[in-house]
Amino acid sequence: MLLDTATGILEKLVKEIRETDPAKRDHLVKSATMLLEISTEALKDNPEFRRAFAMVHSEFLKYPECADILEQGIKAYREHLG
Repeated sequence: MLLDTATGILEKLVKEIRETDPAKRDHLVKSATMLLEISTEALKDNPEFRRAFAMVHSEFLKYPECADILEQGIKAYREHLG
């Protein structure tokens, strides 16, 4: 029951964020950026976090539906190199 309630709240939040004026999303973007910065620091400092991060990414690589995304990433990387 609690999971259903939490899921319902999350769905409403996501819908509201999608429908909000992009200028008003700035606060969310700033918060997300701070979380990414914290995650980057955790990658540097925390072996347990690095292991978990690597496990998620290695799992991602196993699935054929991810191949297109991987190809896009490789292409972008090669274009970056020039």
